[in-house]
Amino acid sequence: MDKTDPLADFFAADAAPANDRAFRTRVMERVARRRLRIELVLRLVAGCLLVLGLALVSPVLQSLADMLGQEMSMPLQVIAMAGGVAFLGHAWLSRTINLPRLRPF
Repeated sequence: MDKTDPLADFFAADAAPANDRAFRTRVMERVARRRLRIELVLRLVAGCLLVLGLALVSPVLQSLADMLGQEMSMPLQVIAMAGGVAFLGHAWLSRTINLPRLRPF
């Protein structure tokens, strides 16, 4: 019987590549997908909190407007749109979303 030394066979085998590009690409893709999901969930939560805050404040603003004799549906829409624009502007300036390469300043 011929006895083979497993350690000698291990060292005799071809050397593994220094870095596996396919593996690194798959890992980086998974990390990017996980970060995207986390970012989307955080933005969804922030948007829901914005809508909830607006819904909680709107009765107070409406009662104040009724006391002053004005309708508040239009100003509330403007406040909601301004909040959305501010949210998008912050995301654009912090480079968390990629909009066209426009220079704000």
